[in-house]
Amino acid sequence: MLTLSVPLIYALELTPICQNDCLGCSNKFLGKDTSPVFSDWRQILGRVAPHAQFFKITGGEPTLHPEFADIIYTLAEIGIPFTLFTNARWQNPQLIIDLLKDTPQCGGLLVSLHGPDAATHEAFTNTPGSFEETCENVRRATDAGLRVHTSTVLTCHNWNRVREIVTLAQALGAKRAVFNRYIGPPMPDLEPDERQLRQAMRDIDELRQQAISHQPSAISVKYGNCIPQCFALSSSTGCWAGVAYCTIDPWGNLRACSHSPLVVGNVMETPIEELWRSETLDRWRALRPAECENCGELSTCHGGCRALMEIRSLERDPLAKGPLPTVECSPRGVTLFEGARPKIIGLVLPEPFGYVVVRGQRFVPVSLFAKPILDALDGRRTLSEIRSLFGQEALNFVGSLYIQGVIELD
Repeated sequence: MLTLSVPLIYALELTPICQNDCLGCSNKFLGKDTSPVFSDWRQILGRVAPHAQFFKITGGEPTLHPEFADIIYTLAEIGIPFTLFTNARWQNPQLIIDLLKDTPQCGGLLVSLHGPDAATHEAFTNTPGSFEETCENVRRATDAGLRVHTSTVLTCHNWNRVREIVTLAQALGAKRAVFNRYIGPPMPDLEPDERQLRQAMRDIDELRQQAISHQPSAISVKYGNCIPQCFALSSSTGCWAGVAYCTIDPWGNLRACSHSPLVVGNVMETPIEELWRSETLDRWRALRPAECENCGELSTCHGGCRALMEIRSLERDPLAKGPLPTVECSPRGVTLFEGARPKIIGLVLPEPFGYVVVRGQRFVPVSLFAKPILDALDGRRTLSEIRSLFGQEALNFVGSLYIQGVIELD
């Protein structure tokens, strides 16, 4: 799998502090009793900003950082887009909403919602009253025009409530409902069993298809992390941790992802390029069983979750069932008007293997030989002209970029 020369997407864990006491929390610094002051984050941002294309602001609960507003102002000065991952239990909801509304770089909020009612949600958060407060502030945020996605960890308490969670998310004004498998140490009293997880996945993909088909009252539904295709074929896709994405914790330590406890090094002491290409991170990337190399779905799921293998000291993702055969199938089709004028709406960045087209949290690696076609996607040439210049394969390439959301058609 191709690895970018530097990470483009950074999760910034502002603080370990949180009001919830989630049983399945992925917070890797629980028990640490300090939070960095703003000057530390200003220095950290100075180190990562030259490489970053997108930030995910997280924690703990990031809004509890004592200098949260100043950090947002700094992000606005830097000009890099970000999303805020939050439990929406804000000490001053209107202040947070106004702050984010006034920051053009804020692409929206990802809000933890673990059930369609208080009993189910709070079975995960372990915090009475958290459901009502979260829902109230999500509604305030969406009423104010902020884009909100909900984020749900699938558990033994909510695996059969997927449809109700989506219904609630839509009623609160959310644009998308995201579902995640639990990643952490074994928790038999929290994790759904395999039968339950497969049923939840069937519901997720059915709801996702309804949204794609533009059925009435359907909001976007997707997976937020990787479930191996050999466990159940689904629309889940592989993780980009260690490939294009990394995490920076409150002390400036770089990790491959928010779930991984492995500290690669500190960005205040070592250049990011050196950390990214270190033996430590290369060994982490290699946490994939050899049998995955011959799997027909490797390009889809990337071999499963490395962080979970690391956390549980396993040689493969615990849901993995073995390699699947390669099946020749037609690529997803799209019909484009020949007079349309395609234009790249992301950035084209050079890489040792060729180029990568980046738009927000999306990135598409392309061959060195595709550069002339990329240069032609300037919004002036029609699809018919591009086919005349480069042939039918160029149109197939344009269709692929369109499907992946990095070009628009005028």
